[in-house]
Amino acid sequence: MKYLVLLLALVLGGVSAGAAELPITDIALFSSGVGYFQRTGVVQDTATVQLSFKPEQINDLLKSMVLLDLNGGAVGAVTYGAKDPVSKTLEAFAVNITDNPSLGQLLDRLRGVRVELQATTTITGVIVGVETRKRVVKDETVSYEVLNLLTDAGLRSVRMDDISSIRILDERLDKELKDALAVVASGLDNQRKPVVITFTGTGARHVVVGYLNATPVWKTSYRLVFSKENKAQALLQGWAIVENTSDADWTNVRLSLISGRPISFIQDLYTPLYIARPVVQPQMIASIGRVHYDAGGVDGIVDAEITDGVMARAMPQKSENRAAAAAPTPPMYASDFDMAGAGRASVASAATASKLGEAFQYAIKDPVTLARQKSAMLPIVTDDVDAWKVSIYNANVQPKFPLYGLRVKNTTGLHLMGGPITVYNDNNYAGDATFEDLQPGEQRLISYAIDLGVACDRQEDAQRQEVLAIKIVKGSLSVTRKSLREVNYTFAVKDGTDRKLMVEHAYIPGWTLAEPAKADERTDTLYRFNLPVSGKDGAKLKVVEEHIDLQALYLTSLNTPTLVGYIKTGKMSDAVREALQKVATLQGQLQDLVTQRQLREQEIRTISDEQNRLRQNMNTLDRASDLYKRYVTKLGEQETRIETLRTEIADLQQKEKTQRTALEAYVSGLNLE
Repeated sequence: MKYLVLLLALVLGGVSAGAAELPITDIALFSSGVGYFQRTGVVQDTATVQLSFKPEQINDLLKSMVLLDLNGGAVGAVTYGAKDPVSKTLEAFAVNITDNPSLGQLLDRLRGVRVELQATTTITGVIVGVETRKRVVKDETVSYEVLNLLTDAGLRSVRMDDISSIRILDERLDKELKDALAVVASGLDNQRKPVVITFTGTGARHVVVGYLNATPVWKTSYRLVFSKENKAQALLQGWAIVENTSDADWTNVRLSLISGRPISFIQDLYTPLYIARPVVQPQMIASIGRVHYDAGGVDGIVDAEITDGVMARAMPQKSENRAAAAAPTPPMYASDFDMAGAGRASVASAATASKLGEAFQYAIKDPVTLARQKSAMLPIVTDDVDAWKVSIYNANVQPKFPLYGLRVKNTTGLHLMGGPITVYNDNNYAGDATFEDLQPGEQRLISYAIDLGVACDRQEDAQRQEVLAIKIVKGSLSVTRKSLREVNYTFAVKDGTDRKLMVEHAYIPGWTLAEPAKADERTDTLYRFNLPVSGKDGAKLKVVEEHIDLQALYLTSLNTPTLVGYIKTGKMSDAVREALQKVATLQGQLQDLVTQRQLREQEIRTISDEQNRLRQNMNTLDRASDLYKRYVTKLGEQETRIETLRTEIADLQQKEKTQRTALEAYVSGLNLE
């Protein structure tokens, strides 16, 4: 339909015809939750059309309504009731009732106004004010209000409790109060808001009003009925479920159901916005006397020329009167004319729209009639499709049994929007399923029931790992490992019927299939294997996957037992083996030096502990005793041993450094396959 170029910018509301009848002729419902509604009709000469909308629809109307006068006319002003906050509107009245004043407060605000009141008698006077008085009644202080009036006889006070009615004699103020109360009452009316559209022109002309509105998302449901004659085909019957939740009946409208995602939002354009402005005090400047200027031109331009220039710019140029073409008599629909082309004659284009993404539509062939607040199921597909029966096993879905399934190919030539599908087999209900959007020619797998005739078992073996190759690259040991995971499936048939089974096996990124060599199908998350299952013997399937992992280890960080372990795997060349053996030898020599140094360091710590014990004992002995002298001799011997050990440790540390340097120098130059 040619009007679709405008659908991304329009919005609907419920419309009631005004001076001209504009029935709904076209409706396009989007799966994104909005609907485009178009009304067309004939107006005569300059005419107004009154529509009515709910308050919550006004924002969408102001944002996107499109108006076209198709036969030489023009679109005039669109007027609507302003939505100002009631409190803001009430502030404009002479009688302020914004804060819901009491009767006493209201009368106090009417000081100086002449009123007539009914109390014990009729009293006429000017309101002086309302005051609160107190009196004592049975030992209690009671407050009461008194209205003070200036009457012809002088000042008079009337208790508010005694007043039964009050009439304002100032007609202007009386009207102001009534108008203010009418504003308060209008704020309670949230049902409908009038919108008046003016079309100007001569003769009979077709006009178009289009808009969007938030609508229920239209839905689809399908039935798939298998043919007894052709087991590879089934009848697909598709229905669209639509709801007319508007306040207008749909009578013989052209209905389109569109699946797409136009960007749509609501912006508050209806509520008036007020910006606070700073108050600037005027500067007081001393007055000056009268100044006289001589007559003359400025830059050669005299006053008359300036005036003419201003007037010429201010006055609009007269346009030619165009005779309006006779309006065609048949009803017009959106598909009968180029809306974009026709609209240029009456409303200038404000933007250029481009189609983004992919959308599809179902155009209902026959006009649709649907009363307001009613729903309907409309047929959108009735066609044969290719369908094959298959049992589907996925251990994560049902570990014990496969599911009855179907592989359906969309041979209808239509884009099938996703939804629920009910499967019928042999004239009986077989189960329910769902599927996602299906493009023409695309296939989809669905499941609709549990196949209790096949028992399934899944066993996963412990993961295995083996070294494939070892090489040395720039002083690092590069180890290539292969990890294997094996899963065994066993299927036993209970009812003796042969089956076509599809096994779904999880796909793990980074792992490749080793057995079978190739899957029949692969998705982003699954392998699928087609497996014929004998009704007598059942079937088995072994799935083996492998993962290759490359690990780099710096040779000098490995100890001798680890190096020996890699040498024993045999997954290396002779050159690599010889290099590793030499590294192991150098590592062993270095470790011997480290061990010797550590033994001497430990001996020093042991001697130090012994010396501490001797010194503690010596503190309790007489210096002239033989035992004290023995301790002194022993301490001297220990000091001599410590000096020897420290010398040896220093020598070993130097040897360690030399040995480590030799090891690192040898390792850093290794590059062996």
